[in-house]
Amino acid sequence: MYTTEAGYGAGLAGVWSAVGRDWRRGDRARALARLGFLSPPEDRGRLIWIRAGADPESLRLGIELLGFVRHKRQDVRLVLTFERDCPELFEQHMQPFRKVGVGYGPCDRPRVVRRVLDRFQPAGIILAGGVTPPNLLEATQAPVIAVNAAPPARPAARGLELAWPRDPEESRCWSDRAGEGGAARWLEPADPMARFVEAQADVVLRSLVGGEVRRLWWWHGTAAGWPDWRAAWEASGFGEEDILLASLEEDPGHPLPGRSLRVSEWDRNALAPGNVVQLDDPRWFAAAASATQAVHLDAPGSRVLWQALAGGTAVSLGREGTLELPVEVHADPQAVLARWTALRDDAAVRRQLGDAARRRFWGERRRVDDHFETLLAEVWDW
Repeated sequence: MYTTEAGYGAGLAGVWSAVGRDWRRGDRARALARLGFLSPPEDRGRLIWIRAGADPESLRLGIELLGFVRHKRQDVRLVLTFERDCPELFEQHMQPFRKVGVGYGPCDRPRVVRRVLDRFQPAGIILAGGVTPPNLLEATQAPVIAVNAAPPARPAARGLELAWPRDPEESRCWSDRAGEGGAARWLEPADPMARFVEAQADVVLRSLVGGEVRRLWWWHGTAAGWPDWRAAWEASGFGEEDILLASLEEDPGHPLPGRSLRVSEWDRNALAPGNVVQLDDPRWFAAAASATQAVHLDAPGSRVLWQALAGGTAVSLGREGTLELPVEVHADPQAVLARWTALRDDAAVRRQLGDAARRRFWGERRRVDDHFETLLAEVWDW
C-alpha cells in the first residue's frame, strides 16, 4: 500500500551522476539545489524548513504542512523543498503565501547539508515523508519532526524531537530505534492522506451516466495487472447492464487497452452499458468512490485508499496491508467479480460495508486532526 522512494540519498556516485544528468538536460536549478546552493526567502523572521520526500504523496504532505504552519505562524519564513516537481499539485493545493520559498532540495551529503544549514539557519525542520536523512539529523542543532518519514537507514548520532508514523509498521521501526538516534517520542500511527481527500459523498456521476446503466464498478491497479482484469470483466457478463470505471496508480493518464473513453474527454452525454471508462484524472476519484456499487483497489496508494473508504462503498484490496481495515482481500480477478456478483442486488450488505468503510475513514481523520494540533503546538515553540 505504501511506498517510500529513497530519493537523492547521500551516495557520492549517485549524487554526482544525477547532478551531471540534470546539467546535461539544462536543469541547472535542480543540479545546484541538489548540491545545497539554496537561498532563503527574503524578509525577516525565523525560518522553518519543510523537507518533502521523493514521491508525490510526500510533496502533497509537504504542501499541506506548509499551509497548516503558515496559518499558525504568520511571523516565520517558510521553505518547502522537494525532489520531484509535480506542477499539478502546486496548481491545485498551493496557496499564495508571503515569506515562503519553494524549490528543489539538497541531497544528504555531509558538506551539502552543512552548506544548506549555514544558508537557512533553520529554527526547526519538518520532514514530510521519504526517508529520514541521517547526515542532516546529525548536523543540525534545530529540532526535527518527522511526519510519515521512515527512520534513517543507519542510526544517527542524535534523534528527532517527534516522529509521526503513518502505519503500524513504520511505528514499530521507530520504536526499534529508540535510544539509537530514533525519536524522543512518537505518536500513534495515522495517515495524513485521510485528511486531504474529499469526505462528502457526491453521487452526481451516477446520474450523469444515464438510466440505461444499472450499476457502476471501479477497478484501480497497475498497467501490468490490467490485461487480466479486462479479460475477466469481458467474460463476466457484467457489461450487459453495467459500466466499469478503471484507473491506474502509477500514471493515471497512461492509456488502458480496451477502454471505451477517457473521463477527461467525456462530453457528459449518457453512456451505454458495457463501456469501460478510464479515470485518467484523479479529481474524479471522489465521485467514483461515492457512485459505485463496489471498488477493488488492486495496488492502491494511500490517497486512493482513503478516498475509496470515504465514499461509503464496499471496498476490496488486491493484497494484505499493515492497517486494520473493513475490507476483503482478493488477489484474483475472478474472486473479485464473484464477490461483486453477490453484491449486485444486495443493497443491505453494500450499505453495511459502506458504513463500516466510512466509520474507519472518519476515525483516521479524527486521529490525524489531533496529531496536527500536537505538531503545531511543537512548532509554536520554535
